[in-house]
Amino acid sequence: MDRPEYYRFHQGDKTMPFAPQEYKDRLTRLRADMQAKGVDACVFTSMHNVAYYSGFLYCAFGRPYGLVVTQTEDVTISAGIEAAHGFG
Repeated sequence: MDRPEYYRFHQGDKTMPFAPQEYKDRLTRLRADMQAKGVDACVFTSMHNVAYYSGFLYCAFGRPYGLVVTQTEDVTISAGIEAAHGFG
């Protein structure tokens, strides 16, 4: 069986530290700033920014994590072991 280099995994509803609308509002403001400045995508790599825009709280244990935000998507980049958390 060939394992893909990357994949998307969605599992159930998310439990977030803040209301889902708060994250939508944060992303809306970010996307407005991106559009005003002609930025196509943002890549966040600090756990603070990943949590602020996605609600994904994690302990890295040496693994790099990230969040990519475009005008239409926001996707976390995380280890496969985090798939059961349902973020991204």
